[in-house]
Amino acid sequence: MTGSRGRPREGTHEVRALESAGELLLEGGVAACTVEAVSKRSGVSKPTLYRRWPHRTALAIDAFAARIGELVPVVETGDAAEDLVRAVANLAEQYQGRDGVVFAELIAAAVLEPGTADLLNDRFFAPRRAVLRALWATGVDRGQLDPHVDADLMIDLLFGPETFRLLLGHGPTDPHSAVQLARAALRGFVLTPPRH
Repeated sequence: MTGSRGRPREGTHEVRALESAGELLLEGGVAACTVEAVSKRSGVSKPTLYRRWPHRTALAIDAFAARIGELVPVVETGDAAEDLVRAVANLAEQYQGRDGVVFAELIAAAVLEPGTADLLNDRFFAPRRAVLRALWATGVDRGQLDPHVDADLMIDLLFGPETFRLLLGHGPTDPHSAVQLARAALRGFVLTPPRH
């Protein structure tokens, strides 16, 4: 006898659902990522989806996080400031495509839908901010970054302008501009000059 019997493992359902939801996000944004559409595309029943995700925005957030992967594919170069600059440039590059539109829609949902900001923070931002905090701490330990600066404030200072530009469209969100902004933000907090 070959193959497995009975219901598929829950993890299999989750992977199929997240892949399908990610495809729908790219095709039509958050509005297209309904539980019904994900169920139809993935073959995962609506009750199974609702057991894992209380509503479609929660599913969209997890699908977006899975699609994007780590915000910061940090390759440590030995220069923490430059690694942070590269992380901001990576973000700006992601914003240029369809992912930027979806991200803006998720931010809008976080503002408009009760509880969504907490979900977005817990499932998307918190893991990425933890990576950035660790990177800042590494820079402090190496004597490269100012130990008196709160890492969370610095993360906001580095990444906030790109998000603001994405949402309002008043300035470019390209990697070149992102690098300029990030280097300007870091200027007063780098103890050893960043490489260029």
